[in-house]
Amino acid sequence: MSDIRRATKYDETAKERQEVFKTIYGVSTLGSFDLKTGKVSKNSILEQFKDRYNEIKNESVEKVQSLYRDYSYAIFFMYSPSAIRNNLVKFKNIIKSEGGKYRANALEAFTIDNIYAPVKAKDRETKRGLKEELRAGESDSQKIDPLVIEKKVRELKEILEKKKYIVKKNQKEEQVRAYYIVALLGLATGRRFTEIMKTLTVRKRGTKLTFSGLLKGNDKTIEGNLIALSYQEVKKYLAELREFAKTEDMTENEVNAKYAKVFNNAMKRLGFTNVKALRHNYSVAGSQLFKRDGETIEDTITRILGHKEVFTSALNYV
Repeated sequence: MSDIRRATKYDETAKERQEVFKTIYGVSTLGSFDLKTGKVSKNSILEQFKDRYNEIKNESVEKVQSLYRDYSYAIFFMYSPSAIRNNLVKFKNIIKSEGGKYRANALEAFTIDNIYAPVKAKDRETKRGLKEELRAGESDSQKIDPLVIEKKVRELKEILEKKKYIVKKNQKEEQVRAYYIVALLGLATGRRFTEIMKTLTVRKRGTKLTFSGLLKGNDKTIEGNLIALSYQEVKKYLAELREFAKTEDMTENEVNAKYAKVFNNAMKRLGFTNVKALRHNYSVAGSQLFKRDGETIEDTITRILGHKEVFTSALNYV
């Protein structure tokens, strides 16, 4: 699709979304929410939601669930999976900010897997088909040989160990090594970019390996699964990367603002779409390498990535 056609399609979609929002909610903009100040965009769906939530936050679980049903179209309607996740975060941040007796219930209601989500019938059918493929192990991504990912991890490690990379005139060697380290650790651990750069902690006791410092509200420890890399190697490369990036005293947002775009561009030169593609590759290989007896593929992906939502996680990462 040409850039012009793509732009036209985007404009038409945005216009249709605004018209639907205007009909349902009386305003055409979803809006934004500033977690630091608690301020929300004026004349937006989020402003309306904030007012509604404050009206019912101490009344009942049923009203909280009803509120989710009322605003789920704003979250789901004609958005991509990644945009849906971002929209959910906006609503959940308002709930966190405003509190209330049924705050925990509200946060639980505002998840993608919530049974009250009135997703379009066509979209439900598409997802149903994809779920069946996942269960049967027949989706295209599941046919990828995990040995390909293992081989890539070993290749990246060899490049770092033998310094086979090329340092351009405007680059420092530490900078180039950092690009390869992120690619290596992303494929080997499946962790998010900011986790690799700053928050991830890897521990080992006996034969058990764990990951903590996970982002996106998880704040928990999960069983760690590594692809073609040892615990000692992960620790070594994490230390080298963070020594280069000096992220210890940076916030997660500062890490992303300073490094995300640069590293995404670097990943393209290394043969990946972006940093997130590393996590996709890990999940594809991991769904086969780390699958337990009696476990479905989507359950495996959810477990190794540390997600709460089962099917949406699986569909997003295969």
